[in-house]
Amino acid sequence: MKSQATPHHSGPPMRMCVICRGRFAKTVLTRHVSAPDGEGGFVPDLRGILPGRGHYLCANPECAEKFLKYSERSRRRRGGSK
Repeated sequence: MKSQATPHHSGPPMRMCVICRGRFAKTVLTRHVSAPDGEGGFVPDLRGILPGRGHYLCANPECAEKFLKYSERSRRRRGGSK
């Protein structure tokens, strides 16, 4: 049986905006992570070094406005009681 190799994709890493679902180069998106104080919401991770799952946001002002509402919602965390 012949195995199929996965094609090699060259170029910058791609990520998806959590609001508009558009695909962009990782370098043009802003990464946000859960606030480290546990109070909820997200904080920008400008250096890309904060722990946690990142949420990427494009530069579209409409996406930024919707992201504010998205980040204010109370979320139940895994293993938490919220």
